[in-house]
Amino acid sequence: MLVLVPGAALLAGCGGPTRSVASYCSYFYGEGGQLRERWIKSSDNDSNNPFGELSSVFADLPEAASFMHELSLRAPETIAPDVQTLSEAVKRVSEQMGAAATDPLGALAGGVMDGMETSGAEQRVNAYTEQHCGAPPGSTSSTSTP
Repeated sequence: MLVLVPGAALLAGCGGPTRSVASYCSYFYGEGGQLRERWIKSSDNDSNNPFGELSSVFADLPEAASFMHELSLRAPETIAPDVQTLSEAVKRVSEQMGAAATDPLGALAGGVMDGMETSGAEQRVNAYTEQHCGAPPGSTSSTSTP
């Protein structure tokens, strides 16, 4: 016997973000654009206070880690491994900030290793994003949004 439950078909598609170029680009320039604007405003507000600017960056690391994790869930399979690499690196840096106070050399060494591990992934993600999503809003790049 087949029983149809209203809304059951709709629930099947609510398992989380979709891995697609459209979902990736929308989240990157939607949510990412909001974060970018807050960071720019924070940087402008602290332009005469370098320590204030630095503390703003460190305070935003958990939010950046969350953003990268969510972006990694939307990344198409062709770029997903690189986005995941960056997501994990930002998360590690965010988690290591507390340890930096008690082990600054260890935190520095971890940061250097993360930088070496992620430089290729960062370049590929940047190229992919510009190619498939277009240039960031307000930029002067000649790439257009598809």
